[in-house]
Amino acid sequence: MSAVLANVSSRLRVGCKGPAAERWLSEQGIAVPSGANRFSLDARGLLSARLATSEFLFEAMLAEATSTLAPAKRALELAEMPPGVYPVLRQDFVIELRGPEVHDLFAQTCAVDLMPLERESTAAAGPVVLTSMIGVGVVIACRPDADGARFTIWSDPSYSHYFWTQLAAIATELGGPLA
Repeated sequence: MSAVLANVSSRLRVGCKGPAAERWLSEQGIAVPSGANRFSLDARGLLSARLATSEFLFEAMLAEATSTLAPAKRALELAEMPPGVYPVLRQDFVIELRGPEVHDLFAQTCAVDLMPLERESTAAAGPVVLTSMIGVGVVIACRPDADGARFTIWSDPSYSHYFWTQLAAIATELGGPLA
């Protein structure tokens, strides 16, 4: 039995918000979930998350999604977007957590029970939760696959050392290797 922790911060991420963001993203060929606090994962491996009503987080989960996301990232960095679209700097520390003991780790560290998140999620869509873990604000999504639930956790990079060492210590106690 174990909980496995992996640092996946190197994946390409982009964020934006504003009243015109959804329309602009559609023009960029990027679909967004229709409901607040939801994510979807397309066939290219592009994870799109709607945080509240008009803030968005995108992450290239697979290399194929990078080419879709790169033009939007460039436009946001160069301020080449229409009025009503504002860039959100995404320098998150991102980890993935999986394994049979994952809920034991969450029970020790997370402010909410994530079992409902796992039950409501599929590999391609589900809710996102904005909460805290060990005192650090996080966004969490669950994407079940053939190996079980895989949780992606985005956190503030200024807490990365603390966040990683605390979760790694707990995962190790639960018998988990670090990936």
